[in-house]
Order: sequence, then C-alpha cells, then structure tokens
Amino acid sequence: MQTRILSAFILAASLLLASMLFTSSPLQAQHADQAVILQYHFISTSTPPVTSTSPEDFRRHMDYLQDNDFAILPLEEIISKLRNGESLPDYAAAITFDDGYLSVYTEAYPLLQERDWPFTIFVTTGLLESNANLYANWDQIREMAAAGATIANHTVTHPYFLDRLNGESEAAWLQRIRGEIQQAEDSIVAETGQNHRLLAYPYGEFNPQIQELVTDMGFVGIAQHSGPINGSSDYTALPRFPFSGIYVSMNTFPNKVKSLAFTLDGVSPQTPVTSDNSPDAELDFAEGTPGLSQLACYHNNQNMQVEALDADEMIYRVSSSTESNGRRFRYNCTAPGRDGRYYWYSIPWVNPAIAE
Repeated sequence: MQTRILSAFILAASLLLASMLFTSSPLQAQHADQAVILQYHFISTSTPPVTSTSPEDFRRHMDYLQDNDFAILPLEEIISKLRNGESLPDYAAAITFDDGYLSVYTEAYPLLQERDWPFTIFVTTGLLESNANLYANWDQIREMAAAGATIANHTVTHPYFLDRLNGESEAAWLQRIRGEIQQAEDSIVAETGQNHRLLAYPYGEFNPQIQELVTDMGFVGIAQHSGPINGSSDYTALPRFPFSGIYVSMNTFPNKVKSLAFTLDGVSPQTPVTSDNSPDAELDFAEGTPGLSQLACYHNNQNMQVEALDADEMIYRVSSSTESNGRRFRYNCTAPGRDGRYYWYSIPWVNPAIAE
C-alpha cells in the first residue's frame, strides 16, 4: 500500500515538474501566443504600384495561408486574446485593408468569402463615395460588414498626423487629430453599427503625444512597420506586414507570415520621430530571448552593425552606415527561431521635415 502511494506521489511530482519546465521555457514563451497582421491597399493592376497587389498575387497569398493551415481570425479577437493572455493557434493571422478602395469589394471580398474568412477594412470615411471608380460606397461597406468584415477607423481625410498647420499650437493640433478620429468613428457607427475602436494611422505615422491621445480615446493604434505581435507588443502602435508593391513576392511571403514575435523590455529612443538619416537604436530584449547570438538588422536591405552593450542583460545597439533620404524608413531585425522560422522586430522612423 505504501509502495503504491509513494509511486503515485513520484509520478504526480514528475508530471508537475515536466509541466513547469514546459510552461516556463523561455523559447516556448517567445512563440506560444502570437499572430501576424497582413496589410493591403488596392487589389488591382491599374492603381499605383507601390500600394497595389494584383488579384493574382493576392490569390497566391491566400492560397498559401490556406494550404499551410493558418487560422484567419478577426483582428479584434486576436488583439483581445493576446492582451488577456489567452491561447492562439500557432499560425494565427488577420487580414487588413487600408482606405476602403473599390477593388477590395470587387476582387478581395469574393475570394475571402469563398474561404469564409474574416477581414478588416480601415476606412477613410471622408473619401468613401468621393470617386465611384476608386472607393467603395457605404452600401458596399455595409454588405461586407454584414458578411463578417470588421469596419475600422482610418480617419476622415487621411492627414499626415505629424504635420501642423501654420501657426497651429500643440493643443490645437492634438484637438484636430482627436476630431479626425472621433468623426470617423461616429460615421462608422452611424453607417454600420460597428464600434471596434481600432485605428490605423494614416501613412503609419505617430509619435508619443499621438499614442497618448489614442490611449486616452480608448483606441488600439495600428501602424505600418513590419513584424508579428504578441501579448507584450505596444498596443498603441502594432506592426503589420505590408504586402503590396515590391513586397508581394512569394519568395519572402512565407518567412514573414510564419515569423515569430520578439519580446522586448524596452526600445530607445521611444519615439519614431527623427531628423537623422540613420539614427542609432537600443533594444532591450526580454530574459531568455533565443537566437540573439545571430541577431541581424537591416536598413534598406543593407547589414547594420549590431553591438552587445550588455550580453547578459540582452541589451543591443544597432547602427547603420546607410542613409535614408525619404520621410519614412525602418530597420528590420531578425534572429533564427524554431522549425526554420525567424524572430522579427521592426523599428519605424519618420522625419516630418521631409514633405511628400
């Protein structure tokens, strides 16, 4: 009798220890609950190439997701589960479209309906119905909403958030941005009955004041720099993978949608706004982050210098000898993970002094 009790106790203790080791593994914690957000604009071959994805390429992307058992979930569900520490499938993804173009309705919507997949449209409310050959109208938006699409906020006029009007004070500037967001949300509620409080920043531009405003208004902020998300991501500026223009290639699509989210304790500087063409940045990775001995960062596809400021504390400085002359640019950092997948983190930059 005592032998059986002792054996049962040893078995229970072993199972508990195995469970603790599994759930506390740093590598497991890094990739257990995460997702990728895909970003599209036009689904067309007759629109500006930089923001366009051909219907054929879009179908190839969707076929890949289906053939590789991706769980396509509503963006709001993914965000809610990650923020609440709930489980997600290993390959979880959300599909999003910016602006509300007609080609989303004519080209993407039927294909997504075939698969019964949810998707999100970030609509610029003041531009809907402004050009029947370019933008969807509210009837078409409502049809997609009734079929399960999430209709979310992309402001009224799609302004450059970081640009101030002549003589505009900081208070007036922030009030104008607040008005853009609130008026767009009011229109979405009035036209569709939806109120998700998800905001995609126009052009992906933001700064700490705007992030604070978005938080104060109860919104999740969504940007345009690349990378997956997890529970520790910044929910005032979530990354998305853009898949238009030069980024549509199936040579790189699999690595992006299967990428793994780094967990960071901090990033410096804390603002993406810069006047430098190649600013330095410091990344403070969470304890137990794997693969950092092979951390590699890229600026305009050129290798950057990666310096371990404190390898034990996992703090690294990244520097670039390449200069960017455009208004917006980014650094992408990767490290090898499990099953041939890569961890991915993107640092966005914007120089508001450069006009577009």
